[in-house]
Amino acid sequence: MITGQHADLEMTAEEFAMIRDFIHERSGIFFAENKMYLVKNRLQKRMEQLDIKTVRDYFYHVKYDASQREFNVLMDLVTTNETSFYRNEPQLLSFSEEALPMLLKEKAAAGQKSLRIWSAGCSSGEEPYTLAMMIREKTAMMAGWKVEIFASDISEEILQKARRGEYQGLTLRNVNPALLGKYFTKQGELYRVSPEIKALVKFSQLNLNDQRKVSLMNNMDVIFCRNVMIYFSDEVKKHLVRGFFNNLRPGGYLYIGHSETLHGVSKAFKLVYFKNALVYQKEAAESGASRPVAGTTRTSVGAGASAGGGASRAMDLLSQVKQPATAGK
Repeated sequence: MITGQHADLEMTAEEFAMIRDFIHERSGIFFAENKMYLVKNRLQKRMEQLDIKTVRDYFYHVKYDASQREFNVLMDLVTTNETSFYRNEPQLLSFSEEALPMLLKEKAAAGQKSLRIWSAGCSSGEEPYTLAMMIREKTAMMAGWKVEIFASDISEEILQKARRGEYQGLTLRNVNPALLGKYFTKQGELYRVSPEIKALVKFSQLNLNDQRKVSLMNNMDVIFCRNVMIYFSDEVKKHLVRGFFNNLRPGGYLYIGHSETLHGVSKAFKLVYFKNALVYQKEAAESGASRPVAGTTRTSVGAGASAGGGASRAMDLLSQVKQPATAGK
């Protein structure tokens, strides 16, 4: 128990397992035994705020909170929201200079002038806003196109920050000064994302461990889920990647963290060796919907369901309705 205002919180191995398993069941995020000290430290201040004395009491408090607000707070406590604009620029260059032109050419040839991108685990918004700026810089190529960037996260609090679009400090360190002046308005130390960039991004709370809601994200051209799956158990990773395969249209691309791999997780994608990065692709149908891309090497390709119909209506519904606090980071 807590015996003083700043006394160390007592947490038994059994109590840690209760909290750890609850978080894993609800969000897919898994903490190994060596993370017990981290979880304990992050719970202590919150328990002091609520005047809850034991970990077991806090567990029941969050588990039976019908409003889901405390689970939302718990997710904010135990997840890390470290990110920045133009993070891992080689991957982003492979998108803007290689994958994007190919997608536009293929879709235009098929009479489709729409682009759907999902930033899964968007944190405070730097990634989707970066993608929006990169697309806006392709004005000549994108004339007449409908662009939708869907951005989701488990934390409603971090999404509120993303929607505000206000940034300062190190998160802006990789933004070219010309782009900073073009797409941000400076007020004091704050830089506010311009309305034209905000208009391209739809934020919604979504649990990546909620397979039913993830299945609504259909007909995506590109999915970014970078440095997110490192927090998940192997079982959750497999379910999530299977869902991503179904979410993508044939020929679509999946970007994961540059140090992450699908080895041992999925064989459903082919690995594309772009000049700037390695990217996973959902192989197009053999009917010729997409010609083989030069400079690619295929991994073993397994069976997978194609994206379902009605994706636009489903996503509009998902983005408009407030989701319960069970979303993925």
